[in-house]
Amino acid sequence: MDVSRVVIPGIENIKLPCVAKIRQKIPRGDISSVSQVVREEIRKLRVKDKISKGKKIAITAGSRGIDRIAEVIKAIVDEVKHLGGEPFIVPAMGSHGGGEAQTQKEILAGYGITEQSVGAPVISSMEVVKLGETEEGIPVYIDKNAFSADGIIVVNRVKVHTDFAGEVESGLMKMMVIGLGKHEGASAIHELGFERFREVIPKVGAEILRKAPILFGIALVENAYHRLCKIQAVEPEDFYKAEKELLKEYKRKMPQIPFTSVDILVVDEIGKDISGSGMDTNVIGRAKGIDRDIKIIIALDLTEKTHGNACGIGFADLTTRKLFDKIDFNATYTNILTSGTLKGGFLPIVLENDEQAIKAAMKLVKKNEKEVRLVRIKNTLEIIEMEVSEKLFYEASCNPDIEIVGELRAMKTDGKGNLLDYPYQA
Repeated sequence: MDVSRVVIPGIENIKLPCVAKIRQKIPRGDISSVSQVVREEIRKLRVKDKISKGKKIAITAGSRGIDRIAEVIKAIVDEVKHLGGEPFIVPAMGSHGGGEAQTQKEILAGYGITEQSVGAPVISSMEVVKLGETEEGIPVYIDKNAFSADGIIVVNRVKVHTDFAGEVESGLMKMMVIGLGKHEGASAIHELGFERFREVIPKVGAEILRKAPILFGIALVENAYHRLCKIQAVEPEDFYKAEKELLKEYKRKMPQIPFTSVDILVVDEIGKDISGSGMDTNVIGRAKGIDRDIKIIIALDLTEKTHGNACGIGFADLTTRKLFDKIDFNATYTNILTSGTLKGGFLPIVLENDEQAIKAAMKLVKKNEKEVRLVRIKNTLEIIEMEVSEKLFYEASCNPDIEIVGELRAMKTDGKGNLLDYPYQA
């Protein structure tokens, strides 16, 4: 897309604001030894009778950027081998990666999950088995290779979902229903609409638990720093109850932008590895009825690990040519059409560079560099630290839960109009 000739009247005299870096004061509680905790959790369960010599055990791995996920998977593999089982990894990510088996395998490799790194083969296929239907007639699908195994270990992070709210949202149940359902299963569920997810996922999940050889689950919880702070092994009959409680725990830990009103939110990068919706709507609002007073959102770029999938770009108001040029429309549209939420695929206004996008936003909110309430974050996962404009800097200075990291400095760009990182040393 050539937007180099786009002229925006009235921005030539607009100055970029001064910004300073701030840091939210939030407790950590990271897990130091992932392998040790995974081993201890598995050994609490009754698995010796379920995993024995020669039994083939499928272990799920999804497409989200979970902290130290390769370490988690390797620890599970090692424990299965210790019990005599023969583990293998199954990509469980619905239609992600354009719904292609090889691409899904490559996504896992991007997270460090390969046969060489975790000690078990990665068997990727889009073939599914239909287990039947729920009482309401909803079809139930599961990955063919996983279903053919002697047992399945479900692994996923428990967190809020970006498009629906319920007692369980994104976690073990969703991993079974959508992740292991592959493209066919994910499509069948998404066709029902997100408004039904809170009831559908538990019901379809219950059918999978009843008919598939689910051994146990490994539920992961991250803290506000996107670091693992809890790993819990869960018996199949306790999936729903345990996930419900873990979701409550996650909500108490999840970070937010610490300002009640923001004129411009600048997001350096969006991607499927950041959130299912590219940007976490629990942070930016614009979904599920969440009220976040953020007037204009600017998305500057795509993450490398999203592999061109720009799902969620529709939640931004403005973007840049560098982001647009990286979009893989096949991967993006496959994901969007499977989810049934077209809004996430709408294109915002595309501008030449970061500087032009920010100045256009300042023109729209009718505020100069002294008055604009601007926040810049790397992505919606990493919001412990952020840059804030002068107006918000003084508010932050009075907040005991915020630490001022640096002094106010004018925003700077490189020779192409793209923002430099604070403190802007070229």
